[in-house]
Amino acid sequence: MNRASALPVSDVATTRTPRILVIDDDRHVRTLLCDLLEAWGYEPDAAADGREGLRRFEPGRYDAVLTDLGMPGLSGLDVVAGVRHRDAGVGVIMFTAFTGDLDSEGRRLGFTVLRKPLDIEGLRRAVRAAIGARGTMAG
Repeated sequence: MNRASALPVSDVATTRTPRILVIDDDRHVRTLLCDLLEAWGYEPDAAADGREGLRRFEPGRYDAVLTDLGMPGLSGLDVVAGVRHRDAGVGVIMFTAFTGDLDSEGRRLGFTVLRKPLDIEGLRRAVRAAIGARGTMAG
């Protein structure tokens, strides 16, 4: 099945498939997110923790980053700061079960906060917005 033919013309990638880096220490969550992103027409890449994620991240390589907040070693906030230092324009989505206020940090560092359990359609909208801000489109 050609996924592109099922999408409205405005949603079909015009240059290349958007790449998204998924960073989470839970293998099952990483796999699920990568499977969803791929089904939506994106090219996912996965990292098992914040250190690996920052090692993989290079400016211009990814159109968006999805990261968990609570991970051993580097937290999601550390990941966002490292990503922002290298590429201020990449879209970042942080997901967390933490119920405290992250909105001020989100505004300061420029990321979207999604609460667990993740709402799949909310995730899809957030990814579209992050990718759209970067200028490439898919799913």
